[in-house]
Amino acid sequence: MEHVKKAACLMLAVWMLAACFGCAGDTDGPNIDLEVMGQAMLEVDTTLPDMVARSSKDDDAKDSFSFLSDLSYSKVEEYFYAYADAGTAEEIAVVKLKDKSDAAAMMESLNDHVEARQGTFEEYDPEQVPLTENAVVIREGRYVALIVSEKNGLVQKEFRKFFTTN
Repeated sequence: MEHVKKAACLMLAVWMLAACFGCAGDTDGPNIDLEVMGQAMLEVDTTLPDMVARSSKDDDAKDSFSFLSDLSYSKVEEYFYAYADAGTAEEIAVVKLKDKSDAAAMMESLNDHVEARQGTFEEYDPEQVPLTENAVVIREGRYVALIVSEKNGLVQKEFRKFFTTN
């Protein structure tokens, strides 16, 4: 009977270890400072107007995030979000999710955000619509980015650079 208990304990330990490694797979990848990444993405597009930056480090982080996405904030590890101070269409955001399996939902939420903004601009500032039409939502593992800028190709390249050099 003692052998059965030991075998059962061993099996339980192996199962728990496997479960932990399974969870770790959801958060694998580089650990990138989103403030550094976000600032680098802003700096490559010299056409951007003055931008207001918000992040998960702010006191009102959850409320600020709700302007960007309707994804549950409990799924977000951290984020960086910059938008045009003058109310134009430019936005750059990077969201680091707790679990990469939520990336598709995050991307869908960001696309919904862009569609809503596009509708708003169609009403009050149609000149901004082309920027929203060319918006880019991309991901690398558990990192999802929104890019609404004149130089979105350069900004995408800067985002991707963080995954090739780290």
